[in-house]
Amino acid sequence: MIFQQIRSATIKIYYDNVCFLIDPWLMDPCSEEEKEEALKTKKFITKPIVPLPFSAEEILKDVDYCIVSHDHADHFSTDYLPKDMPMIFQNEKDMELGKRLGFTNVMYFKTDCMTFGDIQIKRTDGRHGDTDEMAEKAGPVSGFIFSKEGEKKVYVAGDTVYYDYFEKVILSERPDVIIVNACDARGRTGRLIMNTEDVIKTCICANDSIIIASHMDTVSHAHLTRKELKKNLENTPYIKQVLIPEDGESLTF
Repeated sequence: MIFQQIRSATIKIYYDNVCFLIDPWLMDPCSEEEKEEALKTKKFITKPIVPLPFSAEEILKDVDYCIVSHDHADHFSTDYLPKDMPMIFQNEKDMELGKRLGFTNVMYFKTDCMTFGDIQIKRTDGRHGDTDEMAEKAGPVSGFIFSKEGEKKVYVAGDTVYYDYFEKVILSERPDVIIVNACDARGRTGRLIMNTEDVIKTCICANDSIIIASHMDTVSHAHLTRKELKKNLENTPYIKQVLIPEDGESLTF
């Protein structure tokens, strides 16, 4: 299995020679003026604050399927995506949005499991907020567990905080690799995804797993950088367990 960090929550997983692009946000970055203002105010803007590590054409050239964990603007945009790209959505509502946006090859998780040859992908829930108000406002989100005999089991947790359901998934599935979105993004009524404390809780729960910190250094409402996360982990037992890839970096398992 090969994991590649593209940018923000956009990642590639090469699994049994099938390439999945997850949460395609290939939009061009904002201007330097917009970036400066966004970083100062920490307000959400619908544009990335850094460029892609490669051209969109290069990123897309070997993609077999796109998977969209939820319909938020920093996880799914139409930029550069061919309209006939096979698109997999978390639910029927999000698939209908894909249709309205012009995508012609769409599907969704009618049950909590889909198969692609010998590859099985299970859909999991997530809690997109550390308060009830934040989670309700953010709406439904999904994670995905990739499994196949002879391959590492991979859990793409998606936009979620650490909570009891997430912990139960780890304990029942025992994934080899867990990808968490960990930039401590915040809304007006709470934290949206994981922070350092949640990453450490994940390490403790999944002490035999490799943890990959994704969704870093790209959205304006983030409150934790790669550098800060690494520093926060330096004097803990988890510094070697957590990998924090740069944009464009690949990891092979």
